[in-house]
Amino acid sequence: MFNARHRLAERYGLRLDQVEHLLDRYGTETVTLLDRIEAAPELSRPLPGAADHLAVEVLSAVEAEGVPHLDDVLARRTRISIQTRDRGLAAAEPTARLMGRALGWTQSELTREVNAYRGRLAAERGAHEAADDEHADRVRRRAVDLRAPLAGAVSV
Repeated sequence: MFNARHRLAERYGLRLDQVEHLLDRYGTETVTLLDRIEAAPELSRPLPGAADHLAVEVLSAVEAEGVPHLDDVLARRTRISIQTRDRGLAAAEPTARLMGRALGWTQSELTREVNAYRGRLAAERGAHEAADDEHADRVRRRAVDLRAPLAGAVSV
């Protein structure tokens, strides 16, 4: 597929570097993402604040991988949080809006996800500035983890 990257870029109206990014990240699954772009061209838009990533990557994470939280998309699925200078802050809200449409989030749920992501980044920054590991751990634990089980919830 990498050898066909020029044809793929032309066929789907993408820049060559965008196709190369998709191929590097998704391998042969790139075809699925490109088919989605063909069906909905707006999915070829770069994410604000993370221009190397396309909207289709967010929907792929949500729909194909079942990712339910913003921090998972930005930190683990796309790695935007480590690939952008601002750790994904500018991309957080636009990404949450895309996710929210796919997941049926209310405005309150969308706001909660964005605030939790911002809080996690602030806690990580604070932990980096801590004098020792113990203090860093306390600072880091202040961030809300939406993936954590609710108090009193029973796991099966």
